Amino acid sequence: MVMYMFMSVLATLITEGIIFAGIYTYESQMAAQEYNKAGNVLGQGNLPLSRLFSITHSGSLDILILIIFSMLLSVMYFILISHNFVTYVREIISGVEKMKSGNLTEEIPVRGEDEFSEIAGSINEMRENLYQTLETQKSLEKTKDELITNVAHDLRTPLTSILGYLDLLEEGEFLSEEQKKKYLGIVSAKARQLETLISALFDYTRYDKDKVKLRKEILDLNLFVPQLVDEFYPSLMEQKLNCITDYCEGALNIEANGDLLARAIGNLMSNAIKYGADGKVIEISTGRKDQYAYVSIVNYGKIIPEEQLDKIFDKFYRVENSRSLQTGGTGLGLAIAKNIVSLHNGNIWAASDENGTRFQIELPETGTVVHEET
Repeated sequence: MVMYMFMSVLATLITEGIIFAGIYTYESQMAAQEYNKAGNVLGQGNLPLSRLFSITHSGSLDILILIIFSMLLSVMYFILISHNFVTYVREIISGVEKMKSGNLTEEIPVRGEDEFSEIAGSINEMRENLYQTLETQKSLEKTKDELITNVAHDLRTPLTSILGYLDLLEEGEFLSEEQKKKYLGIVSAKARQLETLISALFDYTRYDKDKVKLRKEILDLNLFVPQLVDEFYPSLMEQKLNCITDYCEGALNIEANGDLLARAIGNLMSNAIKYGADGKVIEISTGRKDQYAYVSIVNYGKIIPEEQLDKIFDKFYRVENSRSLQTGGTGLGLAIAKNIVSLHNGNIWAASDENGTRFQIELPETGTVVHEET
């Protein structure tokens, strides 16, 4: 603002100087011509400034006119010079008003490198942070609602069955012993489903990066993974699946918690057996890539649509439309695996096409040296 005032005053002085010099030159020439005609002035030249004023008007009147003219000219120049500035300030105010009304998508343009451009940049940064915060809150709210809906559904379904069969057993004096045994078996199975779901919920909540303190040890994946595969031999036989293994040569050491890592890999194995039975083959391999050790599990069941690959690690997400616990499990297995891998500073991803559905866990390999480029 001070700069604009200084520029308007400077422009006023320059303009007045040009105008005054022109008037003075014109008046002196006219006066010289009059004197020449009258024969009072013989030589050529300009009249003194004091003489010019005495010829035209009184000095006080000239000074008053000059002051008024200077003020008007200064105001005019200030308005012209500060026009862009005022317009920009109005844009900033308009942007702030839009933010107040809830519109957090429009940016305030940043022009120049003055204080107001810095203010506009700061407002934009605040707007972006506020927008991201609100979007995060909306996402959390949506996730919470989905969690409540899904948990309520998965708990209600077996619980309804349990209550129904218990009512039959309580009032069914006409039931045979064989029917009672059958219904008790169904009640027991549904109760175990509830136990599995509740246990999975506790595990998902417990395997939070900020809540778990890991006790790690050195594990050789080339020894660790085969032991896990052997534990799934009965399930593989039941689904008539052939398991092909391919382990890399030598030791493949990582630093991990054995129990948690077994849970993560086991969840991937269970998932591959459940959804890969139609393919008749499961392939399990280990290897190293870019200072990471990996475990890869491939099945040849139904292809997972590309738009669903990013969601399959979300809690309660299931590829099939049905939410039956018999066909889809709890919907927490892959989410738990992702949490466990995250606890170990690793990565987990999935890919699915005509070459099979691959789930891969990548964990930092111990004993590797990171070479920084200089």
